[in-house]
Amino acid sequence: MQSACIGFFWPTALGSGMLIVMVAAHSNPIPSAPVDDLDLDRDEDEEEWERRVMELASARIAAARARLERLGIIDAQGNLVSSELPPDMRPDSDTTLETG
Repeated sequence: MQSACIGFFWPTALGSGMLIVMVAAHSNPIPSAPVDDLDLDRDEDEEEWERRVMELASARIAAARARLERLGIIDAQGNLVSSELPPDMRPDSDTTLETG
């Protein structure tokens, strides 16, 4: 299965910002937050860009939450279903971090 990647720059209060990159399978189309029709020097367009990004984030968060529920990792209220470590992370596991 092929993947698609979308990235965008999110300015922070400190003025630097962070690059946010998301990857999704082609079979699961991701919403986009296009900017090519906006002039980000205008307050109205900057507000529209922020609205689009927040809509994009909400869609991705909802999809991630649904996936975690489907996998049985969280319940409908968002609580972890189990606090038990996976077998490869338990103290008695033979799994190691060494690669050589």
